[in-house]
Amino acid sequence: MKKFLSIVWYRVLPPEYGGQKGIAYFNEYLGRKVSLTCLCSENNSPDQPLSYQLVNKLPSSPLQFWMPPARKQVLQYIKENPFTHIIIEHPYHGWLGKYKEKYGFRFIVHAHNIEHLRMKARGKLWWRWIKRAERSAFRSADHILFKTGTDRSAAIELFGLEPRKCHLVPYGLSETARLPGDKNYKQMIQERHGISPDKKIILFAASPDHEPNRKARDLIVQQIIPLLEKKQFRFHFIICGGLPVKEIILLNRVQGLTAAGFVPSLNEYMQAADVFINPVVSGSGIQTKNMEAIAAGCNVVTTAFAATGLPSYLLHEKLFVSPDNDWDHLTDNIIRAATVRSTVPPQFYIDYDWSNIIAGLLQDLSSDD
Repeated sequence: MKKFLSIVWYRVLPPEYGGQKGIAYFNEYLGRKVSLTCLCSENNSPDQPLSYQLVNKLPSSPLQFWMPPARKQVLQYIKENPFTHIIIEHPYHGWLGKYKEKYGFRFIVHAHNIEHLRMKARGKLWWRWIKRAERSAFRSADHILFKTGTDRSAAIELFGLEPRKCHLVPYGLSETARLPGDKNYKQMIQERHGISPDKKIILFAASPDHEPNRKARDLIVQQIIPLLEKKQFRFHFIICGGLPVKEIILLNRVQGLTAAGFVPSLNEYMQAADVFINPVVSGSGIQTKNMEAIAAGCNVVTTAFAATGLPSYLLHEKLFVSPDNDWDHLTDNIIRAATVRSTVPPQFYIDYDWSNIIAGLLQDLSSDD
């Protein structure tokens, strides 16, 4: 019987933001099909029953992969509990690859993005070290899982990888994100925030500590809102995300904008919004909020960069793409998207159903093993 071990070095439970959800749901649906244990940092605390065994005993530190006691702890757990497959999140525990023959496991790197390119774009001095870590992890891996075909192709070229071991495993949709509910969420959000019914609701939501998202919030205030006002479009912006109190206060001083902070159910806001926007132009991987907004039935206006990984059959129906940094075009797309009323193509829910994604992955792993 196949026994999988997932090693997660940071908090993903309970999942709040895109990256956390990507790992949490991946493990949840994988655990429904195979025997899975997740060895993770001690700050993980699930808020509902899991399909797999959780062992939250690793240090709550982003430097744990450099710490000899933590490495010893991981190796001891593997020695005492033999696994057929071990999955690491990101390349940082790539040192485990040199132990795969000794302990008899297939080594899988869940890449999420090309990490060193993301760090290089952010001006981080250690991006070269990360590139070396990625190269080592990818080359020792039996399988590498990428979120987008763009990242997969880039990694194959950058690191000289064998295409057969590079798999496309997109961000999926949970049951709660798939279909719109039957409540009048728009009226509820209008009343909650005092928004006039004749104004279109434009939504932006993202993790507060991600640099591209901070730049996107600045763009909304400095570029997008003034352009929409100039075009005499009646709108009200809502920005969701657990921002610092001082930033929420400053944002709420902007006319036509409400900073809602962290909200328990972002899905309610997505179903209430006329348009979800994502003006991000840097980073890596797939923009998970685009996926969730479309699944909730919302029209999405985004940049060419942030549209990476989304299927072309959504274009002009649920997805409206503007050239990067062309804010005049993006505001025209906001106005256009606010008038379009179309349903989500059923194929979208099939393509991004977590159960289908995991089933496809297990089939790939079996054929390669």
